[in-house]
Amino acid sequence: MNRLLPLLFFTIATLPAYAADSTQPVFVRSRCDKKLSSVVLSSLKDAITASGKYRLVSSVDDDGKLDVVHTIYLMCAENNDVTAVATQYGIANSHNSKQCGSVNDGESLNVSLCNANLSADCGRALFKAFDYYIGLNRPLKLSF
Repeated sequence: MNRLLPLLFFTIATLPAYAADSTQPVFVRSRCDKKLSSVVLSSLKDAITASGKYRLVSSVDDDGKLDVVHTIYLMCAENNDVTAVATQYGIANSHNSKQCGSVNDGESLNVSLCNANLSADCGRALFKAFDYYIGLNRPLKLSF
């Protein structure tokens, strides 16, 4: 029994590290800098982080890990109390910090209209749409 305790402790201690390594990197590039669209973008990023399946990265080279990275491109426009958000998904990969490539799935292009009162809900809905898209397993290939 005394031999099992250190083994059990080691196994439990490494589970959070394993869970972090199993998350898929996501790079979000956006032009959503006005008041309402910033709320939508922030809510989307929060949902990605909270999901446990994905992690935000600051660049397509996966912060130096050079993994395949999911990409979400957002373009926002505001008019009064409505934000229009165009999204498109893709993947990116880097061979090194200076040689990266990406491809977008043209069929993933989508536009959403977000009411000012529901901007945060809109960001969460955008995350659900992204997660659904990932589940479709669409084969995208990069060529350098």
